Amino acid sequence: MRNQTGGGRSSAFDTQNTGSSEHFATSQSNNSNMVTIAMGMAMVVILFGVVVLIASFMEDAYRPLLADLLAVGPVTAIGFILAGGALYLQGMIAGQPNPRLRWLVRLLAVVLLALGAATLTHGGLYALGWIPVDAAHPVSSLVIPPLLAIAFIAVALALLLHDWRLLGGYYPAEYLCFALLGLNAIPLVGYIYGVNQFLYLDFYLPVPWLSCAVFALLGAALLMARPGHALMAVIMRIAPGGQMLRRLLPQTLLLLLAFSLLLNWGMTNGWIVPELLLPTLTLINGVIIVFIFWGSASRLDSEYGERTRNAQKLAETSALLNAVSESTSDPIFVKNRQGLMIFANPATLGKLGKTWEETMYRASRELFLVPEEAEKIDQDDRRVMASGKPEKLEQSIHLPEGVVTFQTAKVPWFGKDGSVQGVIGISTDISERKQAEDILRQRESQLEKMVVQRTALLRELTNHLETVREEEKRAIARELHDNMGASLTAISMHLEGVYQVLPADEKWIDRKARMQALMKSLVATTRRIQTELRPNTLDLFGLKAAITEQLDELQERTGIACRASLPDEDVAVGHEMEIAIYRMLQEMLNNVSKHAKASKVDVILDVDEDHVALTVRDDGVGISEDRRDNHKTYGLRGLRERATYFGGEVDIRSTPGSGALITVSLPIRPATAAADH
Repeated sequence: MRNQTGGGRSSAFDTQNTGSSEHFATSQSNNSNMVTIAMGMAMVVILFGVVVLIASFMEDAYRPLLADLLAVGPVTAIGFILAGGALYLQGMIAGQPNPRLRWLVRLLAVVLLALGAATLTHGGLYALGWIPVDAAHPVSSLVIPPLLAIAFIAVALALLLHDWRLLGGYYPAEYLCFALLGLNAIPLVGYIYGVNQFLYLDFYLPVPWLSCAVFALLGAALLMARPGHALMAVIMRIAPGGQMLRRLLPQTLLLLLAFSLLLNWGMTNGWIVPELLLPTLTLINGVIIVFIFWGSASRLDSEYGERTRNAQKLAETSALLNAVSESTSDPIFVKNRQGLMIFANPATLGKLGKTWEETMYRASRELFLVPEEAEKIDQDDRRVMASGKPEKLEQSIHLPEGVVTFQTAKVPWFGKDGSVQGVIGISTDISERKQAEDILRQRESQLEKMVVQRTALLRELTNHLETVREEEKRAIARELHDNMGASLTAISMHLEGVYQVLPADEKWIDRKARMQALMKSLVATTRRIQTELRPNTLDLFGLKAAITEQLDELQERTGIACRASLPDEDVAVGHEMEIAIYRMLQEMLNNVSKHAKASKVDVILDVDEDHVALTVRDDGVGISEDRRDNHKTYGLRGLRERATYFGGEVDIRSTPGSGALITVSLPIRPATAAADH
């Protein structure tokens, strides 16, 4: 694996040094623009053919004005329409291959080839006299110059062989296009210099100059429709050869043509002797070529020096970037707009378990083991490119080494023109961290479960202690009622007998009053303690009566006006919950009497099918927020604990100076209520 990765590393950076991704994207954009221009030129050819056909049907009065168009002829116009239509469809195929359009292009090319062959044969037969000549119309409208027929054949063959390549990498269609341009240049030169031999070419009809211009346009459009072919690629390259060709070729041709026309004009006016024309033309052309190439060589040297300096800076930058990308353990990758991998550092190749040759220009579905994971990666890439904003993503991926979790920072890759060219990503292996987080999360879950279990046990224990305490209170209250009550009653009866035998003087009358008052106080205290320990009313008459008794006792003891709102029907919530509600009300009323400084208190008991709610409202000083949230406030904390044990909750609402509202809401357990009652 190490050797494969190392070999992939060398190939990756050799590829990076020979051609940058930016240059690749720029070339693709230039090629697309060139194809679009070729399609536009094809539309011009089609429109020209349509105009010629329309002009052929004009009235005779307009024919002198349209002489140049009429010279083209309807047959030639039809050929232009066929050629332009086929070329336009050919440009559409370059952007998106379509079998139906390809067959339609071939059909139009075959029809054009048949038209060229037919007109060439017809013209030959007409020239040989094998076709009779009409006296009124000595020249048939179907006859066109052989050069135009040959040009149609060349265009048809170029369309049919447009994408066919020889073993050496050459495209015959390109050579046919150059031949087409050369053939039509002959009549154009004849028109420029007035040479009839170049216009007729041993035929009795001249070649129309508009036809030559349109054929030249067709030849150029055919070349531009496939800018990636061998000969056109030379012109399209950013390399010095392509730049020199694009710069020198137009200059040279224009200067040579300009000086040739100047010499021809001088010879026509007698300023130049015909015998000196050829030597003068040779000298001038030589001087032009020397100066043009000398100047181009100077510019190339200057550009070469600048490129050498830039290449040196680029090499230093590339070496630094290569060193960083090679030494880092984090995978770094670059994808183009089609989602194909165009750069991957050694860490990426190591994670994928592939060489650079196996990774270069491959889609995600070819690099990753699980199709769903590859599709998720492509979706993230498309979203980043569409939004133009960086994103930080996390994903677990199946790799040859196992399941690995990556945290990946993806950013859009912008070209020089500001358009998005692809996406750049840097991934960090966070598998160990995720495992640690999972273990920590599992332990937290176990701890939470343990805390919940322990809390439930503590609440069960607390409830058990409360139950035991209630039973103890009940037992003590029963003892007070049965034993102490009976003893106090007996003492009262004995004291009544003692009172009768006491002397009637003032001293014993005063003692009798004290003894009676002390006995009454002792009985009242015993009854109060008994009630606080275990109210008999709760056991005998239920929760409503116990609440009413408790409010009456509070009003009698403190003078606070107490009002109760109780349900009409009997409350059946279970004996255990009745005791809890009674004790919670006892605690709340105790807080009101000690801390609220209230003048009145309202107690509301609501019971429905599945809930019971006890509300205590007073008009006192209220409960401060610190006191509400203070866990050392055992009264309120005890309320919450009791309510939580029964699955309920306590809601405390208070505004300082405006009283307090405490609501205890408990769910009713039907099974427990039925068992207790």
